[in-house]
Amino acid sequence: MSTLTFILWFGLRTAIIGLAIAVVWWIVWGRKDRLPRGAVATATLIAAGLALMPMMYLLAASVGFFGPRPLLVEQFWYWVFERRISWSLVLGLVAIAVLILPIHARVARGQATLTHRTPFSFGHRWWFGGTASIIGAIVTVTVLAGLASEPDPEGLWRNFTVEGANGSTFGTTIYGWYYSLPALALLAALIVVTLTALWLIARPPISADHSSDVWMRQHRTRNVLALASGALLLHLGMIFNSLASTATLRGGETVGSTGWASWGTPFEAMQPALTFLGLVAMSLGFTLWFGILLAAIPPRHASAPSVQS
Repeated sequence: MSTLTFILWFGLRTAIIGLAIAVVWWIVWGRKDRLPRGAVATATLIAAGLALMPMMYLLAASVGFFGPRPLLVEQFWYWVFERRISWSLVLGLVAIAVLILPIHARVARGQATLTHRTPFSFGHRWWFGGTASIIGAIVTVTVLAGLASEPDPEGLWRNFTVEGANGSTFGTTIYGWYYSLPALALLAALIVVTLTALWLIARPPISADHSSDVWMRQHRTRNVLALASGALLLHLGMIFNSLASTATLRGGETVGSTGWASWGTPFEAMQPALTFLGLVAMSLGFTLWFGILLAAIPPRHASAPSVQS
């Protein structure tokens, strides 16, 4: 297997699968619902690019530390790699901050519609329900992994040990509190930024061109939720991958004069399922991010609809 094939398969396969699904979606449905040229489309393209490009580079670089590294000290680069499970949350925060733009929608001359609006006014319930479900899954898996962790010799809660025969133990790292508490803080920050973005989209009065204004706000709300959900799915997928790696731990020792016994983790049988869930979650996360990017590419020969952006 060539180096490039190795990198594409082990580092970027979820991005490739996500791109393929997003392209199919775009061909079938996405082209009918594009953003018109303007500030919103530009901000959306920038936001999607800011999320996708660093994430894909970091995934490729994580495969044996492949690729040119930034001009950083070695220890800091190792710290960045060690925190790879939280990469998507950081990128999601940055991208949503860009996706908020433009903050103030222009109100066309004429009578504006003054109605009570909330951050949830321009999205379907299942959009919000889907995002909330992913958050619930992340918190559940994070707490379970944290409870299973133990302090290592440095006092950091990232160790997982299994007891063998005769009092022997063997262990490895796990997604424990050392990794998950900072990630939970980033998760909380992502929720706050997402709600803020939704509120800023919904807050201005609806212009006289009611249908176009509502369509734009629905589109922007969907993009914010899709970007946040993509970041959450990538984070959840990397948690599953980490736990799948922990589940592969095996140890053994000599028992008696001729015998040999081996042991695995209590959730060893779940390793294939965890690997599959990690693949699915990360692929869907990339699908959402690529879908945002493709839907923001304006048509070549089409006049933009009358939308106040």
